[in-house]
Amino acid sequence: MEQFEFILVVLACVGLSSVLDHVVEKVSLPVLQVILSLAASVLVPGVREARVESELFLVLFIAPLLFNETREVDPRRLWQSRGDILSLAVGLVVASVLAVGYVLHWLVPSIPLAAAFALGGALGPTDAAAVTALKSSVNLSDRQTTLLSGESLINDASGVVAFQFAVAAAVTGSFSLASAAGTFLVLFAGGIAAGALLGVALSAVIRLLEDLGLEDVTSHALYELLAPFLVYLVAEALHVSGILAVVAAGIVMAASRPRFHSTFEARRSLVSGSLWSVVSFLINGTVFVLLGMQLPHVAAPGLADGLVPAQVLGVILAVAATSVLCRLLWVYALEVAHRRRGESLCGRSGSALHDALVTTVAGAKGAVTLSIAMTLPATVEGGAPFVGRDLLVTLAAGVILVTLLAADAALPRLAPQPADDGSLGRERRRATMAVLEGTAAELARMLEEEPDADHAPAVRFVLDRYQMRMATERLEDADVADANRAVEREEFRRQAQTLNRLHARHVRTRSEQDWKEHVRWLRFVRHLVGYQGRMEGVVPRGHALGAAAATLVRRSAHVARPDGRPDDEEFARVFGQACIYAIELEYASLDYFDEVIATGDAAQAKAARIRRDTHEQLLRSLWSWLNYGRDVPVDSDEAYALPYNLLTHEFAPRFGEHLAKAREYARDVDATALRIELDVIARLQAEGQVSRHVAGELREDVYLLQMSEE
Repeated sequence: MEQFEFILVVLACVGLSSVLDHVVEKVSLPVLQVILSLAASVLVPGVREARVESELFLVLFIAPLLFNETREVDPRRLWQSRGDILSLAVGLVVASVLAVGYVLHWLVPSIPLAAAFALGGALGPTDAAAVTALKSSVNLSDRQTTLLSGESLINDASGVVAFQFAVAAAVTGSFSLASAAGTFLVLFAGGIAAGALLGVALSAVIRLLEDLGLEDVTSHALYELLAPFLVYLVAEALHVSGILAVVAAGIVMAASRPRFHSTFEARRSLVSGSLWSVVSFLINGTVFVLLGMQLPHVAAPGLADGLVPAQVLGVILAVAATSVLCRLLWVYALEVAHRRRGESLCGRSGSALHDALVTTVAGAKGAVTLSIAMTLPATVEGGAPFVGRDLLVTLAAGVILVTLLAADAALPRLAPQPADDGSLGRERRRATMAVLEGTAAELARMLEEEPDADHAPAVRFVLDRYQMRMATERLEDADVADANRAVEREEFRRQAQTLNRLHARHVRTRSEQDWKEHVRWLRFVRHLVGYQGRMEGVVPRGHALGAAAATLVRRSAHVARPDGRPDDEEFARVFGQACIYAIELEYASLDYFDEVIATGDAAQAKAARIRRDTHEQLLRSLWSWLNYGRDVPVDSDEAYALPYNLLTHEFAPRFGEHLAKAREYARDVDATALRIELDVIARLQAEGQVSRHVAGELREDVYLLQMSEE
């Protein structure tokens, strides 16, 4: 298979997994990715034969993954737990290498002991990110989270170093403990020193560029993305550990990173975080997809050193059990030692064995392990094949899958989340509703007390969107979710029936093409007043909304001209008719809501009342568009008279001027509304109606919207 096609298949599996992750609730994302890639390897010809250069795995996958992990760590907590983290990340890795190596060599004597030790080194790293990706609700203590994060950060490096030593011994056929110890010291200390110096240098360069005004948000994100590759390659050129260098550089750069002292720094942090979130997801997903594609090799004839698939499965389970048992004994011993001093390693209140078991199961293997295993060389010195290379990669993939499945199945039972009574969600909804109501009330006051002919159309549009958001929040807080879904389904059907009648009426005097033009604008009108999701879909999509918006800009600009043009009148006719059709759809909804309120059960009637209030507001807004520029009282019968001739369909209202002003001032009004939201949040917090935590979450949402408006 061509490399490009192979990459497309991998990315397709990663993308599809992100969709299924929202549908399949009880299966973790890594397991989904493995299943999808396994299916792809069976169904898509050539996938199993595709290979990625093993030399690229460390630099392409492990380096950026480790660098990203350093962005999330708390250096203070890591330092406080340094002894335990080093014990798990170094001592436990060494013990696991020995245990796994001897067990594997005993089970499969054809695998040299050095090669078996290499697998033990590859299985040393744990993957905290894989555990956090589990869909099951898991309650880990802060202490356990710190231990797992710190351990996975450092044992990646120690596992890689142990793996490299074992591979060197397997390739050369010789091993000297004294020489290995000296080399290890050079690699370990040299890698940390080189990484720290490079981290300081890179931070200094970034600050210098910023001081000179040569750095922007985009370039900074690019610098961070390139940093792990640069550090790794420089460290390897100096013959020290590139992995340790990346870890050290990441910690130094994270510690020296300014924290929101200016809007530029806040924006830079947001962009950087978003970029690394995408990169980390792609890398982790790609590695798990490659894992799934590796699994069919188990059944390949002659691949597993003469072992049949059942024997390979037995070896996988034995190696996984050895690794888990070694980890359990180590963690249990540490926990007992801590409890004798009146402390707790895991920070939980259960028995020592239970707490140790939770921490053990949470140390699942993941992307780093497979990345390391894939770097096994194909040959040894002299050109002979590396004995058991494919079997070792298969065993690594199998152990990863076993530990992930074990964590997915056992952690929710060993450390379940406490029952959630929904109080926090209700508080958040009530706070959101209060903020929306306060903001909408202020926008309505602006229309009534401070009329501004230029800003009024834009204010009406923004107010409509707030009304729709308020209706959504009311329905979520009213505990009528099931009833609301039933009401919405029937409303959808009633509006669709009304639209079909409008279609039949329209084509009596106009062409089908003219109807399609009206439908395009009808959908756009409903989008303007806040329709989203399924209810927006009552009107067929037809042409893209962007095309309609572009046409709106062009035609509204023409309408605003005083010289009047034929297409201006045509636009007024089409857009005005679309508004009329939107009004008729609203009346259909109101008639249905009246039926439900009169004859439906209590829950459906409650949902219908909430929806009716919102649709009445939308109806008033649509009529205000039609009456824009007409000197009529809003509450008079004349204000609700259709301003066009039913026989000739001739329109002459000032729609173009209305829409042109709305578009011109929409950004200003949106910014004003967001500032009002912040003022309302501050007032509610000062009055004690909203907790500090919820107020902070609401402010963060507003800040993101403000940044998107810039």
